[in-house]
Amino acid sequence: MDLSALLTSAGINTAVSLALFSLYSVLRKQPSLVSVYFGQKLEQAQSKFQDPFCYWRLVPCASWIMKAWEASEEELYVAGGVDAVVFLRAVLFSIRIFTIAAIICLFFVLPFNYFGQQMEHKHIPAERLDVFTIDNVKEGSKWLWAHCLALYIISWCSCLLLYF
Repeated sequence: MDLSALLTSAGINTAVSLALFSLYSVLRKQPSLVSVYFGQKLEQAQSKFQDPFCYWRLVPCASWIMKAWEASEEELYVAGGVDAVVFLRAVLFSIRIFTIAAIICLFFVLPFNYFGQQMEHKHIPAERLDVFTIDNVKEGSKWLWAHCLALYIISWCSCLLLYF
């Protein structure tokens, strides 16, 4: 595996995510889908969704993202119920754990993997990604403790986040 393949994969995932966010942004403005995205209370109220055709309904906007992140759990509970609150908590928990794991692995585990065997290294962009895996650490090496310690730290942080 090389770096260009990794960047291509990241680019494809980013493009698909942006396309799905744009699609949601357009679909939530359509009058026929008000009951799906806004619930019964908003469907019964008079709103700007009653206009038969508006150009603004076909233009994606990102303002809903900030409104969704700024909503309190009480507002989310009223609008979407218990499922929405539980889903939001699960997503936030996953983001926090992923951030902790990424920081620990990036600054603690990857350097041990990279320098795990005595080998001549090229410039990092020209390296294969195999030099960053645990396979690069020699069998019986004392550096294996770094992986175990990283797993313990990530597990401890997960338990701590679950407690709070």
